Amino acid sequence: MQRNEIVIALSNSNIILKELSQFHSIEEIYEKHKPKVDTKKIDFDLDYIYKNNITVIDYFDKNYPQNLKNIDYPPLVLFVKGHFDSSKLFFSIVGTRYPSGYGEKCALIFSKELTLSNFSIVSGLARGIDSIAHKSCLENKGYSVGVLGCGIDIVYPKENQPLFDMMTQMGAIISEFAIQTPPNAYNFPRRNRIITGLSEGLLVVEADIKSGSLISAKYAQEQSKPVFAIPGEIFSKRSYGTNQLIKDGAFLAQEPSDIVFYFYREIKTTLNRNDENQQKPTLTKQEAYVLDAIEGEISLDEIACKVNLSIDELTCVIFDLELKGAIKRLDFDRVRKL
Repeated sequence: MQRNEIVIALSNSNIILKELSQFHSIEEIYEKHKPKVDTKKIDFDLDYIYKNNITVIDYFDKNYPQNLKNIDYPPLVLFVKGHFDSSKLFFSIVGTRYPSGYGEKCALIFSKELTLSNFSIVSGLARGIDSIAHKSCLENKGYSVGVLGCGIDIVYPKENQPLFDMMTQMGAIISEFAIQTPPNAYNFPRRNRIITGLSEGLLVVEADIKSGSLISAKYAQEQSKPVFAIPGEIFSKRSYGTNQLIKDGAFLAQEPSDIVFYFYREIKTTLNRNDENQQKPTLTKQEAYVLDAIEGEISLDEIACKVNLSIDELTCVIFDLELKGAIKRLDFDRVRKL
């Protein structure tokens, strides 16, 4: 069998292994597990992939995302529609399929602000919070990845067809499931490990106590990824899950900057540890302009008035200046030069 046929045969066999790093090639896995081969199904899948511009990435492909190699039971094969860029800084946003107005607003705002802070949003393309997070990212000219719990040939839910089309143009849709795999309920917990595996962290917006989002949170914790949760009304069932996550130790996300500056601190600490003598990076003209406007301890609103930038635009510049070691944040609204 040719390599592409082996990859498709393995995807159809639904093999999932805890540690793929012990193998050296896709052929070695095939020889060890000897999956049952349906040549007609393989031919059908290969024809569909070719006609629909679908990329197939296996574990040993140079384009396979490194983040996924670091998790237990990494997907052996990924089917990709659109342009998948594994070099992006991914962050996942998940939540209930039936959000309140409050939850919708939170998902919209957090996705927008994280996108403007150079995060790429990962979610599950489900109705509700997932869809809102994807749309908000794309509407703000960001890059978003949707991870399916079915074959990549299936649009689920069907009303998300326009969003699927947007994602393939401005981001990517991926699935580990073989062509024609239906969206069975038991696929989605398995799908969730990829959402968190790709990402540097996870935000749960609204979730009841039995929500699949809590499974995502569990995967994120097992993968040593930070979990954030937005607090909700104590009398709302939609908030039972998120409030419980906070009680159990998840980071409370009151505003997007809580997430942005968590990662700023992590990156800054790593940079200082790795190279304390490194020269400060060169500033862009806009960064230098904003830096010149910072005198003493000053609020973001005051800076925005001085430099004639919106708060959204200024927040991105401030984040970059902090990352470059040019300023220090005193609280969520005030900064000073270093």
